[in-house]
Amino acid sequence: MLFLAACAGGNLPNTTGAQAAPTSTPIPTAPAVAAPTYSVQRGDVQNIFEYSGRWEPRDQEQLAFQVGGAVRRVNVRRGDSVTAGELLADLQIDDLENQLASAKLSLQSAIANAASSSDTTVESVTDATIALANANLNLENAKNNLPWTSVASAQLQLQSAQQSVDNAQRAYDNAVSHPEAQGAASAVDSAYQQLISAQNSLKSAQNSYYSSAQSFNNAQAQIKSQQNSVIQAELNLQKAQQNAATGSTSDAVQSAQLSIDQINAKIAQSSLVAPADGVVLDVTIKPADSVTAYKAVITIGNPDPKEAIASLAFTDAQNLSVGMVGVCQVVNQPDTAVQCVVRRLPLSAQDADQTTRVAATLPQVAEGQLIDVQMPLEVSHDVLWLPPAAIRTFQSRTFVVLQTPDGPRSVDVVLGLQTDDRVEIKSGLKEGDVVIGQ
Repeated sequence: MLFLAACAGGNLPNTTGAQAAPTSTPIPTAPAVAAPTYSVQRGDVQNIFEYSGRWEPRDQEQLAFQVGGAVRRVNVRRGDSVTAGELLADLQIDDLENQLASAKLSLQSAIANAASSSDTTVESVTDATIALANANLNLENAKNNLPWTSVASAQLQLQSAQQSVDNAQRAYDNAVSHPEAQGAASAVDSAYQQLISAQNSLKSAQNSYYSSAQSFNNAQAQIKSQQNSVIQAELNLQKAQQNAATGSTSDAVQSAQLSIDQINAKIAQSSLVAPADGVVLDVTIKPADSVTAYKAVITIGNPDPKEAIASLAFTDAQNLSVGMVGVCQVVNQPDTAVQCVVRRLPLSAQDADQTTRVAATLPQVAEGQLIDVQMPLEVSHDVLWLPPAAIRTFQSRTFVVLQTPDGPRSVDVVLGLQTDDRVEIKSGLKEGDVVIGQ
């Protein structure tokens, strides 16, 4: 009965107020995005350590005042050539200079007072004459012993050592500039070792020259001392001839001389003097500036050669080794890329110089330019590789989805060296296989 009523429902009268059922509208769906595919390629996979450094002079020395104060004079500017011993800058030392002038007057007064005082130990004319003769003899001996020849010989050795460094530098630059030559890495390493040896010989020659120069200066100081002794002997003779008492060096004289020495030491601490010949690379002070003791304010050195200098964390620097060969280029200028070599690393975390230095030949690059350094830490040559996005993992399984004529198929793979953009495929695939990415 129910079934018949339902079938006959079309003949039933319409119910007052009944409405037609709404028509559904299908919701459009976005088209499926095809997964990317990757082709198995053959090439090199490299784990590269990258950092940036500044293109700066290799040989430089930073100078600082030993005391703090206000700058009085700055005698040099960036780019000026200087010679050893030249005054570069000093602090406000007007008070010290006034104290020095006063101390010198006090010394003269003390000497005059000592000379005018009576002394019961009067030299005889004969003794004074002998003393003067001995003083003259000592002066002549000091002049004859002036070490001219040792200084000249040391200077010739220094010039020869410098020439050896220049030759070694040219040989090294030539080796670095031909990375395509057979055995280039070995040639660079050999040239670098010869350069280091030549530089060490140069340092030794410099030390010998400085030692000879110091001996020469000491000999000159001895001559001046002997000249003073002659003057003193002459004064003693005059006093003896006048039958006057000769005053010995009194406590007042010694005190006045000590005061002069102390003031001169303070003046030296307030002055910056060039330690060697070179060029001013940087000046960070001007007159009236306030400076702190032992804070570098002037840098001198040689403008060439330059190298990429960076201050890396010591743990990062440990990834590198001296002699490691990589590629350097000016930031955002890949056409400037050249081969470069790690020349220096910090010896320890406590090393005063924490810079990492890389040698390269970039003759047209301006000082201060930022340099990108790429050093390969590990390399797999001529291997199969895929981008990381093509590799899949599930639990302990590593696999890829291989595209085949019969459809996608999972294939287990063994991985080798992995970097940010390439993963070495040791087994499971062959060159040219197409893999479906995630």
